[in-house]
Amino acid sequence: MKEKNDCISRYQDFILRNRRSMNESTSRILFFCAFAGPAIALDHFLGYCDVTYQDCAGISLALILLSLGQKLLNRYCPLSMITVFWGLIGFMLVLTFMCKAKVGVYITYALVPMVSLFYCEKFIYLISVALNYMMILFSNVMVSDFRFSVRTDVNGPLDWFLTVMSGYTIESIAIGVAGYYLCSRISNYFKEIYNSNLVLDEKERDGVHKSNVAHALTSLYQGVYVFDLKRRTYEVVQSDRFIADLLRGDGLAATMERVVFSLVEKEDTDRVLKFLDLATLSERLEKDGMICTECMGTLHGKCQISFVLVDRDEQGKAASVMFTLRKIS
Repeated sequence: MKEKNDCISRYQDFILRNRRSMNESTSRILFFCAFAGPAIALDHFLGYCDVTYQDCAGISLALILLSLGQKLLNRYCPLSMITVFWGLIGFMLVLTFMCKAKVGVYITYALVPMVSLFYCEKFIYLISVALNYMMILFSNVMVSDFRFSVRTDVNGPLDWFLTVMSGYTIESIAIGVAGYYLCSRISNYFKEIYNSNLVLDEKERDGVHKSNVAHALTSLYQGVYVFDLKRRTYEVVQSDRFIADLLRGDGLAATMERVVFSLVEKEDTDRVLKFLDLATLSERLEKDGMICTECMGTLHGKCQISFVLVDRDEQGKAASVMFTLRKIS
């Protein structure tokens, strides 16, 4: 339950950070769209449209003010829904004004739902789609008389309006459903990512904790080695410099024999060699997972040496063991 709550919390943090980032992006989009005013004015100058220069200036001014307002709101209340819908609804109003000014914005109708999709929040997307459809409906009501006058295949403004809105309705439904599906996929995808990251973080913390525990335990010993009894090799886990200087043998048995004669007092040499006999080690570890003995060392004084079972093979014999050397007095 805790992991699930952590995952939800992390995802919500991402959504809030993304909302703030998208608000900033929306501000930039609005400012970029302000260049539409000069572009339409150039179109009018070349004789391709009837939009007045005043309307072109109004479009640019409105988009610049919306962009500045979006930036200001994002500075003081970046997570508020007011900040989110300031830019989205503001741009819809500008599109409505552009329609009234006889600017063809047919494809641009889809811009607001497209931008809202990147908030990765279904609520914002659904509200944007609904408001966008209302804006299209209202805009086409305002321009129905003008649009009808340039068409010869319709019987009146109402006929033109119903014909056009039937197409926009189908498109809005298709875009709305497809966008909702994409929003759900994006949301689920990010949730899976954060859930995976949570598991990885837990494993990493668990691994670090286990590593710290293992280090704390091995620091109690003058020597800790892992023997692979099948390959007759060893791995050094912990070793002081005196023992490390002796670990240069060609094989495990030869190395252990040299260490014994170098570091164990003569009266204990035979007993320690017998204890270290790898040929009988598996049998001795068959019942107990650990065996140990004590001896006098030339460097460390009285020591305890032990074998601890790490792993067995398919036949149940010791395949890997840990050898430890610890000074006890």
